[in-house]
Amino acid sequence: MLFEQITQFIDKYNLPWLLLAIISWMVIVSVFSKRHFWHALPVGFWTMTIGTMLELFFIEHRFWTDKYVMVHIGEIDLFVIIGPFFVIGLLLVRFLPANGIGKLLAVLAWSGFATGMEYIAIKMGFLDYQPGKWQALYSLLAYFISLMSALGFYYAYYNKSPRL
Repeated sequence: MLFEQITQFIDKYNLPWLLLAIISWMVIVSVFSKRHFWHALPVGFWTMTIGTMLELFFIEHRFWTDKYVMVHIGEIDLFVIIGPFFVIGLLLVRFLPANGIGKLLAVLAWSGFATGMEYIAIKMGFLDYQPGKWQALYSLLAYFISLMSALGFYYAYYNKSPRL
């Protein structure tokens, strides 16, 4: 009952992506010091850019459709870009383990988290996968590859001397 009321409220005022962005930024404020934020900022911009490019590609090819777009950037809502796309890169760097297997598992965990957020958006009716063209496993793989590229960007950006 409460879930339906929340969904109806969000639906009535066209708010799902704005609320997601607000929640994302609340996480930033509660988890990051200024030093950690500025350190992770380039990776946040990277994931925001890569996420936007992928989302535009997937929407253009009708793999899924976003509903309730308030501020259009193509067919995406600006709040998706500056919210979860940006924040997931920051969180990846902020909680990055030291060892290689840990890094791989962290990327997989954050990919699973992002796919879970998509699943919730689908269940609430804010996002639709096109049957036969897209499924959650594809999203998990797309997030995994995107976050691996963010990790590569992070090490390229902060590593000043080449390793031979």
